[in-house]
Amino acid sequence: MLLQTPDMVRILIIFIPQLIIAGLFLYLAIKLLRRNRQAPTVTLGMLYILSATGLIFNAMHVVLAAFQPENEELLLVIYFLTFFLPLFSPIFILTFIISILKLGDVFTLRKQLIITLIYGFLIILIFFIPDGITFTEQSRPIYSWVLFTAFYTIFTVFIVIPTIWYSRRLIKTFQDKILKRKLTTFLIGVFGFLFALYGTILYITWQDSLFSSIWSIVTTFIIIPSALFIYYGIGREL
Repeated sequence: MLLQTPDMVRILIIFIPQLIIAGLFLYLAIKLLRRNRQAPTVTLGMLYILSATGLIFNAMHVVLAAFQPENEELLLVIYFLTFFLPLFSPIFILTFIISILKLGDVFTLRKQLIITLIYGFLIILIFFIPDGITFTEQSRPIYSWVLFTAFYTIFTVFIVIPTIWYSRRLIKTFQDKILKRKLTTFLIGVFGFLFALYGTILYITWQDSLFSSIWSIVTTFIIIPSALFIYYGIGREL
């Protein structure tokens, strides 16, 4: 039976849930951009759009690998987009928080652009680490521990630590209890999203069957609430 083959099982497990999540991300991005097209709104919208696009490319990669595994060049291009877009998207969390703090005098648009380009370039370099990504016969990616370490280091230094630092400053600027509650909801979503990226990289690197089984289930229950918390915390107030 076709549905009993490993490739079809993988398609059902990955393809359908990821398209559902991608659809949610695009829906939230559209809702944001319909409100206004100001810089903070567009910045937050980019987080959703890039993440959704990366998930869609991943679903495409799974299907193409199942039915046209010989098309290696196209598979590699699609996987690069799968890799790059979601890992690049968190930079827009940081720039969004900076814009909310109104640190334009310190972080001008030019400086934000430079930081964004540097981070994007480093993510590209990680992708091309020699033997950093290998593929099984079913075109499933496996990351080396060198790639894992490189990403964790860059992600923590460029995204996580600055986000924690500026989040603390952001909390101090809000005095109203209702606004603080919304901000807390937003930040729970932000750190849930960042945690999901940490876990996903570990999931692809550490080929442990128990962790893989648990993470495959847990990740959906982290990503979906995180996306909603980001939107309903601050996003819809923009």
